Amino acid sequence: MLSKRVITSFLSLAMLCALLISACGGNADGAKSSGPSNQPETITIWHSWQGDYLNAKKAIFDAYHKQHPNITIKLVQQDQLVDKSITALKGGKGPDIIAWTDDSLGQLAASHMVVPMDQYLSSDYIKSTFTPAAAKAVTYNGKIYGVPETTEAITIMYNKQLVKDTDMPRTTDDMLNFAKTYQQKNPGKYGIVWPTEDAYFNAPWFYGFGGNYVTEDGNVGVNSSRSLQAAQFISSFRPYMPKQISYDIASSLFTEGKAAAIINGPWSYADYATKSKMDIGFAQLPTISGLNTPATPFVGVKSLWMTKIAKDPATVADIMKFYTNKDNQLSMIKATSEIPANAAAASDKAVTDNAAIAAYATQVKVGVPMPNTPYMSALWKPVQDALTAVWSGSQSVNAAFNAAQKAGEQGVKGINS
Repeated sequence: MLSKRVITSFLSLAMLCALLISACGGNADGAKSSGPSNQPETITIWHSWQGDYLNAKKAIFDAYHKQHPNITIKLVQQDQLVDKSITALKGGKGPDIIAWTDDSLGQLAASHMVVPMDQYLSSDYIKSTFTPAAAKAVTYNGKIYGVPETTEAITIMYNKQLVKDTDMPRTTDDMLNFAKTYQQKNPGKYGIVWPTEDAYFNAPWFYGFGGNYVTEDGNVGVNSSRSLQAAQFISSFRPYMPKQISYDIASSLFTEGKAAAIINGPWSYADYATKSKMDIGFAQLPTISGLNTPATPFVGVKSLWMTKIAKDPATVADIMKFYTNKDNQLSMIKATSEIPANAAAASDKAVTDNAAIAAYATQVKVGVPMPNTPYMSALWKPVQDALTAVWSGSQSVNAAFNAAQKAGEQGVKGINS
């Protein structure tokens, strides 16, 4: 997730290490040779990792330091990471590396707070090393800004004590029918729940139906015919779900056995399976009836990007490669149950034999990277407002999303100006 500059007198030794020990992180990728500096230095990473996540990642950086004693990697946990990074970097301070999700890349790149790394991490290296959505997520305006760490997407989880795999919907028509019939058979309970007013959780329908929120060049698409079909599909569940259905409400209904299935992400699995001791099954999001296209969730990609104040890009690149190589990604997911961005790790038995990780990894394959364009920041609230208005019944689908279209376009205009 980090980079450093090329050494001079010890370059041949670093290259030999890269050839003999893959874990050193140096790979022949068609870009400038990268390797750790032989001079004592500290590389600082700002991140939001906590608990077991932090411990697993720290172990990898500690292993790098053990191989390269002159290099100290300092991990600094930050809340409001992006805002604090921009403020610090504008003043010439802050981290060498930012570890965060891909939807903020465009904002940071456009403001030149993070910088391209193409001469150390080639496009060929990124595409051949990481899964497609992950590789795309660290690319902005044709430039490589760092490395992807892990991916995540939402999928269906169900309570095996209430329903079977064969009950799970394969199409959107099936899904609506499932919600209706389950409620009829179990008054006061629900077949499937999810936060229907949340733009992130409803992206699978918009993008699956062929719509979108905003394109990379800033064209807003929330009131296109396909987007309106998606919104109408969401609205059709109003008779079969609570009138108020936030993330917390949906999760509580599921854990209390009042909902047979939920659409949620990998971060929630441990709470359901371990804390609530539920017997969890997984099912992929359904295909869109009549179109035969998959529901297409956002793929969130946690990534590491190099900032403009990093003085040693070659070492930063070497650390990034080491951190995201196959062996280190596999060791990490054993503790965190995350979905590795490294393609070789994602295909390893440690992933494919783990029902939870495998289910999310499979869902990621049909997802789209969460937009890393800065224009996406102008759409989150308008889409949420429209979904809320539709779900409450205060506005029709057309009226709500025409308003969202105007608000989104105005927001994009503000960003451009």
